[in-house]
Amino acid sequence: MSQDTIFTKIINREIPAYIAYETDNHIAFADISPRAVGHLLVVPKTPYRWFTDMPEIEFSQLMAAAHKVSNKLLLATGAEFIHVGIEGVDVPHVHVHLMPRITGDSIAEEQEFNEARTKEIIASMQ
Repeated sequence: MSQDTIFTKIINREIPAYIAYETDNHIAFADISPRAVGHLLVVPKTPYRWFTDMPEIEFSQLMAAAHKVSNKLLLATGAEFIHVGIEGVDVPHVHVHLMPRITGDSIAEEQEFNEARTKEIIASMQ
């Protein structure tokens, strides 16, 4: 089953999933993979094939929803670090990961990776 079908079925409540946060335009749910503990996905309710198809205001709202989910996860767990990553091969969505405590070197590596990935995504959108 393709990702977009899974997302659509979760949004339409055809596949049961734990809904962590929901607005009129977005839904955040726990990843249904049993290996993905501490992993939430934030998805727009309007299906878009690519980030480039998504209006800028929709993208901003998607990121705001992911930020709210991240803050709620931090408060609920007392975690030191949350990773937020944007993806969109099939459907634009945001991953929110609860991360274990990591060293300063790991944080620097994570930031370098995130910056490189962000530049790739921005370049692909232009």
